[in-house]
Amino acid sequence: MNLKESGEIEPEFEPIQLIFREDKYDEDDFSELIAQNDIFAIFYQHTTGLYGVKYSYSNFYEGRLKETPYQVLSYFKQVADGTQYLAISVFELDDEIDIFEDLIKEMGKRLDVIFDKLTRARNSKQLSLIENINIRLKNEVKFTIFQVDRLSNLDKLQKVALIYNSEERMKILETLRESPVSKSQMKSILEKMTSTINVDILLQPFLELNIIRRDWIKGEKDKKTGEITHQGEYLFLVKDLMFTRVPNENLLNHFKETKNELLPLYRQKVVDYFSTYDPYEQPVEEMKKLASILLNPDVYDFFVLMRHNHYPMDKIPKIFSEFAVTEILLDDLKNLNIITEVIDESDRKWICLLTDIKPLIIFPEYLLPKIRAAYKEQDSDGAITYEIAKKALSLLEITYPEKVKF
Repeated sequence: MNLKESGEIEPEFEPIQLIFREDKYDEDDFSELIAQNDIFAIFYQHTTGLYGVKYSYSNFYEGRLKETPYQVLSYFKQVADGTQYLAISVFELDDEIDIFEDLIKEMGKRLDVIFDKLTRARNSKQLSLIENINIRLKNEVKFTIFQVDRLSNLDKLQKVALIYNSEERMKILETLRESPVSKSQMKSILEKMTSTINVDILLQPFLELNIIRRDWIKGEKDKKTGEITHQGEYLFLVKDLMFTRVPNENLLNHFKETKNELLPLYRQKVVDYFSTYDPYEQPVEEMKKLASILLNPDVYDFFVLMRHNHYPMDKIPKIFSEFAVTEILLDDLKNLNIITEVIDESDRKWICLLTDIKPLIIFPEYLLPKIRAAYKEQDSDGAITYEIAKKALSLLEITYPEKVKF
């Protein structure tokens, strides 16, 4: 940072690595992606109140750009000697930026090591070392982009995970479990949780899974004032959903067909777990944890693989990315009772999938009395009109036979 005589701070940005997914941007001209003024604004968000501080410091920022139609997740790092680094990840406005936060934070941890080494190499002017560190930095950014790509192509199970992994989406689900509400009402409810809300993006997984329907209500004219009320787009819950555990029948059948010696041991573990398991009694916090692991690309790939396979502990397949810690991932899956260990007669440990995870789609019959009650309570805040109640019951009737396949 350069401090002028007037006291103004004028930072000079020196790009170290620029990795683009689109061919239209290059290192010499990327102003259509992110303008210099927006880079200054991001830098300001990270460094407000930091001037004059000479110690290691880091933080993250999430926001929208002003001069180009994108949003960013950025990571700022000041190393011990005051040298500052800024890593900016640019996303489309309709990207599910929340699900990439963990990836960017993990990247930040690994960048800390790289930035420290790069600073020392630059201060000592070791050109060959600087070049090698820059190559590592470039590979790190490329790897994070690769992970983002993996997490951008979600299957239906992971779209359910999107709902349970988001406080805002859980609020949508909880609200519609009580009564239909207008889109504008929903926006107001969600804005109490966070100021920057895009309801359409939040609704996307619900609509893709046919959990929610949207419809226009004409509204009613007040006889005294002539004002039309309750007019607009309304949201209706037509299916409810939750995560449930089921036995891994693929592996059980495989053990039976091959007469595997692990069958009785593994089957007993399955029986012990499911003898006390009730999907309707499981805590919401547990379903949130399941959602979180299903949105981890490394864990999800391993989970899918284990549906049809079992492996000795000493020969776990190397499907995890180079930065994943296999032992930690396995411990997380064990703690959630997703995988289990089985020891054979020769004392060899095997990893098996104890519980498969399936979405359970439920017809929300509980809504019928709630809709009638909301219609009758005309003077309450949660009241709905005859047209809204009629539409809600009609949609429930129409969608009752529909099946959501996974």
